[in-house]
Amino acid sequence: MKKSFLTFVLLLAVTALNAQTLIKANFQKGDQATYESVTDIKVSVPMAGNSESVKTNNQTKITVKDATADGYVIEMTTTNVKMEGSQEVAQQTGNMLNQCVSNVPILLKTDANGKITDLLNYEEVQAKTSKLAMVFIDSVYKAKPEMEKALPKYKMAMSVNSLLTKEAFIESAENNTFFILFGKTLKTGDKEDMNMQGIKTFVTYEVNKEPNALNIIGKIKGNMTEDDVKAFFIDKMKKMGADEAMVSQLDANWGQMKQMGMAKMDVDGTSMTKLLNSGWATEYSTDVKTKMMGMEMFITSVTKLVEKSWK
Repeated sequence: MKKSFLTFVLLLAVTALNAQTLIKANFQKGDQATYESVTDIKVSVPMAGNSESVKTNNQTKITVKDATADGYVIEMTTTNVKMEGSQEVAQQTGNMLNQCVSNVPILLKTDANGKITDLLNYEEVQAKTSKLAMVFIDSVYKAKPEMEKALPKYKMAMSVNSLLTKEAFIESAENNTFFILFGKTLKTGDKEDMNMQGIKTFVTYEVNKEPNALNIIGKIKGNMTEDDVKAFFIDKMKKMGADEAMVSQLDANWGQMKQMGMAKMDVDGTSMTKLLNSGWATEYSTDVKTKMMGMEMFITSVTKLVEKSWK
């Protein structure tokens, strides 16, 4: 009897340990929340002995416009964008897309769990961000006119506009908020392959329950082969308007870069999200270090809930 009881207790413990949790939103129509984000990015080249950094601050207001059994309509608006430091670092790390959507309301459709499935006002968002992107490009070429020879401004403009796809806006909305978790069924120890702007990683989760909240920690590790790294850089070069001659030059120098240990990419980081039972986050953060091409990049982002409509 005692042995059967102990076996039963052990089974309960194992079951509880491996219980999966569906991460889902339980929003109400009219809910509003405002989050403040602070992001620090530092890029250094140890061999050259130099480094650059940029710090950005912004607020994102999230409003539940509609809530049905099938899902939600969510409006996200980023405001009060402030940037201190290197514009080049911001451009290279993809932060310029966030800057270009400043003050542009984004209307998103989700499924019943809160996972984003569509961008309802894509044409409007694309048109407004395209204009803002052109203002930025003009400022870059005005500050550094020598760039025109290496990369004509019209090619840069065409490339940037080609990046303003519906999928890119949805990915940005997910990656910069806690919405990236909705629809996942997780337990401690689960691993997931994740593509972060073309960088392949895998995330190992730790899920801890509190009475009224859920803490989700993700350990991020790079998962890039040498071929992946090469394809990544060629893809980025082409998207920024590089011609075949520039791509061929990278290809020709790849063997030398490999000998120098520059043909690999290492990613190591941690993410943390605290979700209330309603699905709203009270805070979320990421801390990621990336080594590539003889360069080290450190990105730390902390977002906190500063205003809410519910009690």
